[in-house]
Amino acid sequence: MAVGELRYLRLDWVTADPLPYVSSPYICFRRSAARSRALPADAVIRLLNDDDSGVRTTMATHAQHLVDLTTAERIDREFQPDKKTNWRPAGEFTFPPQTLRRLATDPDPRMRCLAPRDLDLPVELAERLATDPDSEVRHAIAGHPNLPIHVRRALLADPSEWIAHATAAAPTLPVAEMDRLLTLAGV
Repeated sequence: MAVGELRYLRLDWVTADPLPYVSSPYICFRRSAARSRALPADAVIRLLNDDDSGVRTTMATHAQHLVDLTTAERIDREFQPDKKTNWRPAGEFTFPPQTLRRLATDPDPRMRCLAPRDLDLPVELAERLATDPDSEVRHAIAGHPNLPIHVRRALLADPSEWIAHATAAAPTLPVAEMDRLLTLAGV
């Protein structure tokens, strides 16, 4: 149990003087070193390529100005949270529209979930995501402004209440569709 706890320690004294710990065999030392904003570029690159997902993620969030888009995408793809979380490294980075559009057709549903961040996502891609077999992807696109009304209606009738609720609660839902839902609800 003590070994497991060592993984999560935040050691401020290591963060204050990180260089001696960048290559430590102990994850807590490398994670603490990665929290430093004063590391030279070669140490940052080493920690961005660390074997431990937590070290890579910590370094990426503390040196965003040194993380290129390819590295940011790789770190998000390889992210393995220590516990259940909705947070992901991609939330710290702004991906350009061409990257988000490429991710709309990615084999990994987690990566497809990033595509709706492109508010100008082409209608064809938005429709494709709205019919995705993965419920997380359908949920991610549910409020996108480029969804045609027939696609919104299909999402409102999705077998997953989670997706139907997200679609109904979206500020992009047309007023006429809101009125229709209220009428159906007897309000």
